[in-house]
Amino acid sequence: MAVDFQVVFPQQIIQLNSVQVIFGVTPLTLDVLGEDFRSVDEVRVNDIVAPDVVILGKKRMLVRVPELVRGHQVTTVTVTSNSITLGSQSLLKLRLGRTTSKVSGILKLSQSFLKVLFTTPGFDIFAPRIGAAALKNIGLTFGANEGKGIVSDFVIAVATTSRQLVAIQARDTNLPLEERLLSAKVTAAKYSRTEAALIVSVELTSQTGRSALANVVV
Repeated sequence: MAVDFQVVFPQQIIQLNSVQVIFGVTPLTLDVLGEDFRSVDEVRVNDIVAPDVVILGKKRMLVRVPELVRGHQVTTVTVTSNSITLGSQSLLKLRLGRTTSKVSGILKLSQSFLKVLFTTPGFDIFAPRIGAAALKNIGLTFGANEGKGIVSDFVIAVATTSRQLVAIQARDTNLPLEERLLSAKVTAAKYSRTEAALIVSVELTSQTGRSALANVVV
């Protein structure tokens, strides 16, 4: 029996209460107040990772603004923690963990979905037709009005992944219902030209009726 090891790590997004620019400080720095910064993993300013973060206390920290953002208006600040969750306030990260661990349930379903979503057809020699090629446009140069096309392509890739995964899982009679896909839909998506990245939320529903919201930056 095949075993899936965890490569998808959902992280909680920490709620922020206020973000203010500290004037007269070089380099440009933000004073950020929030719910609980004791387990901060990463801070993104306008979807770009902040190069330096100083935690001053449970609810306050200083964030250095990335060079690519300087000279532009700060529109978004996102803080993720090391807490593992899978919901509306979580962000999925794809990486290898420090230790090898098995994955099951709704997280395994999410991981299986993302694997097909990001696979380019022909890449897997054992299943050359599998894959939705969701990353084909990421990193390329586009005009000012072409972001909508990137989002549309991703929505199509999600639909393709859903059909392929349902077909794959239908052949596995031992797969639990909680790991079987019932439906998938894009609930939010936007393209960041600054970072050449797509920020997207996909709601996955298993055949038990349990749902998970996969928030991904690609």
